[in-house]
Amino acid sequence: MAQNCRFAFGVHVMSVLALVREGNSPQSVVASEHLAATVNTNPVVIRRLLLDLREAGLIETHRGPGGGAKLSRGAHEISLLDIHRAVSGEIEAFGEHPNEPSQKCCVGREIRHVLHEIAGRAREAVEREYAAISLAEVAAKMDN
Repeated sequence: MAQNCRFAFGVHVMSVLALVREGNSPQSVVASEHLAATVNTNPVVIRRLLLDLREAGLIETHRGPGGGAKLSRGAHEISLLDIHRAVSGEIEAFGEHPNEPSQKCCVGREIRHVLHEIAGRAREAVEREYAAISLAEVAAKMDN
């Protein structure tokens, strides 16, 4: 699964958990099979995602009959950056230059350095935006 897909799935799953938490008791859990059905993917994909979210401390999971996942804290306390870091790691603005550029060319000598600087600035901007958006804001857009 591509990294951007993992983030989309992560936000999707966390939004479902946020809506369940708001609509029912904070003890409510959602089974991975139900989450997989709402994402329209295989439950194994969702279980792997849930492991990453649990390891990051964003959810709790419970095994056995009646088991499933639930948020570990309020949706307003979880940012999109938290979710991204849990399921996709660091934000990449764009990939590395795949070939060694010609050192005889003025662009070739400097392009990697310049692209690295630009990518850093872009990453910081995306991180600021993701950090400013809470899971509660995302879930509120779904709860009509």
